[in-house]
Amino acid sequence: MVTSSEALDLVLRRVQGQGWAGADPYDALLSPPGRALIPLGPAVRMAFTQAALRWPAFRAAIRPPATVNPKGLALFLGGILRGWSALGPERAAALGTELRGLLDSLAVLDGKCAGWGYPFPWQSRFLWAPAGTPNAVVTATVGGHLLDWADRARGLGADDPRARELASGAALFLSEKLHHSEVGVKGSAVSYTSRDTSRIVNVSMLVARLLARVSRALGGTAEARRMRDQTTRLLQFAIAEQREDGTWAYARERRGAWVDSFHTGFVLEGLLALRDRGWNVPDEVIRRGFDAYDGFFDPDGGARLYREAGSALDAHSAAQGIVTYAARATGAGVPEALRAAARDMALRIARWSLERLWIPDRNCFAYRLRNGKRDERDYTRWVQSWMALGMGAALELERIPELQSA
Repeated sequence: MVTSSEALDLVLRRVQGQGWAGADPYDALLSPPGRALIPLGPAVRMAFTQAALRWPAFRAAIRPPATVNPKGLALFLGGILRGWSALGPERAAALGTELRGLLDSLAVLDGKCAGWGYPFPWQSRFLWAPAGTPNAVVTATVGGHLLDWADRARGLGADDPRARELASGAALFLSEKLHHSEVGVKGSAVSYTSRDTSRIVNVSMLVARLLARVSRALGGTAEARRMRDQTTRLLQFAIAEQREDGTWAYARERRGAWVDSFHTGFVLEGLLALRDRGWNVPDEVIRRGFDAYDGFFDPDGGARLYREAGSALDAHSAAQGIVTYAARATGAGVPEALRAAARDMALRIARWSLERLWIPDRNCFAYRLRNGKRDERDYTRWVQSWMALGMGAALELERIPELQSA
């Protein structure tokens, strides 16, 4: 069986050889027929995208072009940073420098604000976004990994002020350009883009993580005070939206009432990150959240998209599972027994991914398993970048001595 370090190395070599470009589950509207039907409205755009997602033969027929996705680049950067030792410092630094430069070139700048979006037009249940529209998820992801890169560079004695500038610009975009809607007395939700007023729980937590981090660097400025207040309100929104069974719906609106694995992981990872940075996150909220999150994973580490027994086993859910349990294993204030259990779960998911999803003759991970059949569609952002990050997180856990002996 391939190891975590080998898989990370091979995925990076493969995708770098493709110029970091590839397919995405939601890129159908970039195809010639997709572009032609964009003017026909939301229902048609949504149906066309879903057809390409659900039926491989349909996707093969419409042939969307490969794209370079800023979110994928950021996740690959995160995998490189976490797998630094396994890749070797020289190669890791060269890869990171390349990706940092690409992210800089893809930024949408507006004064001091910096945003990133998907390279394809897409229609969701909540909004329509033309290609390149800066959004909360991509911008928060890019900003966070750019800060990680800058921290690593500083630790090596070569700070990267441009990376910090871009990350601060991302936080300013999230703080100033999106809609922050009051929810209840203490909470607020943030929109996906500047074009909508959605109230999505995991999006709000992704934004809160970056605002909390950048606000500290900005010190006592007005921008920092606003970001800290927004962070607190976004956190209160997430706490209030937790259901009795410990889960979170995707969004507050009825059309967003579903619960899935990787979005739940986003919320839990955000709660842990905010607690690490000094925000008051009740232990009971995290405990109930992880009790519910455990239900997405089989005893062998198989990661299901939904908690139902027949749900698809999913690469994106597996990768986020590794990252989420790794965050618990290394988080502040976590009892040793829970740290050890979280480390065990993260590494179990990583092993399952390597055993069941790795495609040796293509050096990449499969998309899903359903009813014993493996869907081997190669999605660069949705699967490969996430699994690179997951493999990097697993490698970090393997190198922590106190967790190894716990």
